[in-house]
Amino acid sequence: MRFVTYHRAGMTELGVRTAEGIVPTGHPGLREYLAEGDAAVARLERLLASGPPVVAPDRMLSPLAERAQLICVGGNYTDHNAEMGIEPTEPVYFPKLWSAVLPPGEPLRPPEPTTQLDYEVEFAVVIGRTARRITAADALDHVFGYTVVNDIGAREVMARERLQIMLCKSADGFLPVAEEIVTTDEVDVDGATIMCTVNGELRQKSTLDKMRYSVPYLLEFLTRTVTLHPGDLVTTGSPGGSGIALTPPGFLRPGDVVTASVAGVCSVITTIGEPR
Repeated sequence: MRFVTYHRAGMTELGVRTAEGIVPTGHPGLREYLAEGDAAVARLERLLASGPPVVAPDRMLSPLAERAQLICVGGNYTDHNAEMGIEPTEPVYFPKLWSAVLPPGEPLRPPEPTTQLDYEVEFAVVIGRTARRITAADALDHVFGYTVVNDIGAREVMARERLQIMLCKSADGFLPVAEEIVTTDEVDVDGATIMCTVNGELRQKSTLDKMRYSVPYLLEFLTRTVTLHPGDLVTTGSPGGSGIALTPPGFLRPGDVVTASVAGVCSVITTIGEPR
């Protein structure tokens, strides 16, 4: 199933996108749906089988659970590590602030005219069950679904201070998220193509099997010290081809349209606006 969140008639609702349109689940958001567990799944399956009416949202919202933990992974593709001149010896994690989430359809406005705005397509997993000290063998049992994000960064920030990760990665709107969360039973992501284009020009392309650390291992390593809760987001790193590695650098400018996608999962399209 493909879950979406939207605004309609003054209310926030969680729905499922079908071939006929969007069907409301009866929940205000993803966290409430996940909290109900198997009962919510069974009721939704009965609802979809009955041929329910569809709705027309006033506007789409981020599908993520409100105030979810947003945890990104760095250094997980060898080609990206090479172009960045880094050699991590274990999975590297960093958080993004909730204010970095960019609602669907809104332009991404750089903080300053001089911002060196860069893109990084990333495959991401959404947690469905509380995960604490889990093993790689059962890690996927804790995953609800998949989505795609664009891990935007301001390269000049870390150029002046390499430790300034939060300000580089967590400015307002620096995490465009696809409209959909696709449940794990809906798609087979083994070896799926991950790519990013800017104004139709291919910038990044790889496959998920090129990740240095698999999703199960990333979750095992992370939950040794961090508890993940239903609705939390964990990304999996970005392949080579970032703007900073091009000659000359290919930083994003107002008017650019960036499409980040994973085949079979979903895409997130972002238009770059004027600086704030």
